[in-house]
Amino acid sequence: MILRTLASCILALTISSARSVSMNDMDHGPFVSWTIRNGNSVTYKGIAIKVGSNDFATVCFDTDLMRLSAAWTGGFLEWYPQRDGLERVPSVQGDVQFSTASGPGWSASGTFKDPRAQPYGPLPDSWAHYRGLYVSGDKTVLAYSVADCEVIELPGFERIDETSFFTRAFRLNSSTRELTLRVCSLPPSDGQRLVRSYQSNQESVGIARVSANARARSIGFQGLPDKAQWIILEDHLCLKLPPFQNPIQLKLWIGPEIKETDAAAESAESLLAALTNAPAIPDLTECCRPGPARWMPALTTKGTMGEEFGPLAVDQLPVPEKNPWNSWIRCTGLDFLSDGRALVASVSGDVWLVSGISEQLGDLAWKRFATGLYQPLGVKIVNDAIFVLGRDQVTRLHDLNNDGEADFYENFNNDSMVAENFHEYTMNLETDSKGDFYYTKGAPWPPNVETPHAGVLFKLSRDGRELTRFATGLRGPNGLAIGPNDEMVFSDNEGHWVPTCCVHWVKKGGFYGMKPTAHQGATPEQFEDPLCWIPHGIDNSPGSPIWIPKDRWGPLGGQLLLTSYGKSTLSLVLRESVSGKIQGGIVRLPLRFDSGLIRGRFSPIDGGLYVCGLRVWQSTGIRYGALHRLRYTGKPFYLPIDLRAKPDGISITFDTPLDPELSSDSQDYSVERWNYRWIERYGSPHYSVDQPDREGHDSLTIQAVRLSADKTTVFLEITDMRPAMQMKIAFDIAAADGTPVRHEIYNTINRID
Repeated sequence: MILRTLASCILALTISSARSVSMNDMDHGPFVSWTIRNGNSVTYKGIAIKVGSNDFATVCFDTDLMRLSAAWTGGFLEWYPQRDGLERVPSVQGDVQFSTASGPGWSASGTFKDPRAQPYGPLPDSWAHYRGLYVSGDKTVLAYSVADCEVIELPGFERIDETSFFTRAFRLNSSTRELTLRVCSLPPSDGQRLVRSYQSNQESVGIARVSANARARSIGFQGLPDKAQWIILEDHLCLKLPPFQNPIQLKLWIGPEIKETDAAAESAESLLAALTNAPAIPDLTECCRPGPARWMPALTTKGTMGEEFGPLAVDQLPVPEKNPWNSWIRCTGLDFLSDGRALVASVSGDVWLVSGISEQLGDLAWKRFATGLYQPLGVKIVNDAIFVLGRDQVTRLHDLNNDGEADFYENFNNDSMVAENFHEYTMNLETDSKGDFYYTKGAPWPPNVETPHAGVLFKLSRDGRELTRFATGLRGPNGLAIGPNDEMVFSDNEGHWVPTCCVHWVKKGGFYGMKPTAHQGATPEQFEDPLCWIPHGIDNSPGSPIWIPKDRWGPLGGQLLLTSYGKSTLSLVLRESVSGKIQGGIVRLPLRFDSGLIRGRFSPIDGGLYVCGLRVWQSTGIRYGALHRLRYTGKPFYLPIDLRAKPDGISITFDTPLDPELSSDSQDYSVERWNYRWIERYGSPHYSVDQPDREGHDSLTIQAVRLSADKTTVFLEITDMRPAMQMKIAFDIAAADGTPVRHEIYNTINRID
């Protein structure tokens, strides 16, 4: 065992030291969605869009506020090495040419005062709403609404003579209200700011020049309607548009801020002349049509069938670690289309379409399906519609021309609030029997809660229109599963107010322990007892539970599994209900995986369980991303499959008969128990159940061992049974066929009747 562990550590170090790719080395595609920092300014839901050749120019669009928060040249984004690019948010890399202050980017009321109670989350739909983006060739097209006006926007970057201009082309369908656009912020000025508009001989073409403190900026325009006005409002240059009945298209050319000199005036005249002769603005709806496939060719890896020496064979479906785009594939979400193809998400921002999956595996085709998503940590496919959960929104991905690549990234819902703290991961994505969605959001670390959405289990209506809090008090809920009867289970990770890792059985409105994320009027003094607690050494970071269909895996059908990110293992969850109180424990399956596991799905085609995961920090995994299939061979599991706490002892049922002689000696069993404390500190020591102020465990005496008539159930007679947060039941016995049965059960007793 020591040699195997040492070999795993050496392999992990070899993989880590050999890897040269990072988030900065990736070709992220035409855009990246993330929280983006520009000096002291933060765009919480930003989309950094490449608009110049060779990543020379970038704009950041704020999907909460419908503003262009910054535009810069000379680079793209810079990620930082902390926790492999996942702790600190990326920052602008280059020289910022203009920006806008935090607040709405458009207004239909004449004011840009932020209507939100907190500076997080989207504007009210009545003010503005982000609909999504289209990718067409090298173009990224934004779609949103302002009041009753539907907007399509194409950001760009062009040169006239020696001067560079950021461009914004718009198509606005109609508006019954006057609309005002924030174009760019203005520097502080002790004197008067001046704005002048110059028209060419074409009525809708001209330039606006704003100057102050001997500095000036020119903005060219095409297609402005009659009575449009350039104004200075709240320290920004703004464009006011009158109401209009028919669709209009207009384009702005935003030049650099330069010294107010004769040369600057000449440059403005040059811009005016160029715009007079510029071609008409193309129909922007055409830019929403799919372009040619970008991520070609599909990459091939070869699947490997696992040996069938036990009840479960583990097959390998290698990810294409080496790829032309340096995509850092760290698997965080998984689901299947009806034809058996898999969609696999990577926390680095990609979604991959995996084809060629068959019973015998063989060659697998990995097609880069979508890019630029904000830490996607959940994938759910509903009637072949693809939904991906990112930190910023639930995105529905559309492949409009069926070429294996997403062309329209629809904002299905972006009501969740995003703050800058790295630990507020948005995780999972599941549906209940009615089609409503559920997902979780982690708490910040340290636990300084800024929004009412931290540490919450959310319910999202099936149409994407209503997001509500379903349960609160969560900390690091990297796992959620919904059973066939809408039973809901999630795992949580040890930390502040969470004494050790645990598995919770959810009820609506429940509070699950972390006081700063209770989001209730008065801080609760009690929390819902978990199904089971898990000692830190057994699992320091559980992932998703997985329900086994009743017709799969023989005696385990209908039961619950639990993935482990921290230990790269899979466990069986044993459970019972005592007077309506759910309790139980976990027992590990004798399997290890290449990475920490966090997600799993049963295939609708071959019936296998596919599990995926990653390695970032605090995991025994040796690969940065992995995908496996588990096949049931029909052989015995030699596992406990049922656990019952009784007033006079514990009943354990196995999937196969036991040897009466080798399974009836109390010396072959041991039972100990302990409690934790619900305290603010990170984790909790172990405390005696018998003497609550003493740290340590209590060993229990097994008075007798009784085997059932069918030899599948063992009853351990224990006289001092009582509730305990943690119990360890260990045994070294044998099955009727002589196979050793050695396991440890870690369980919780909430109630004994």
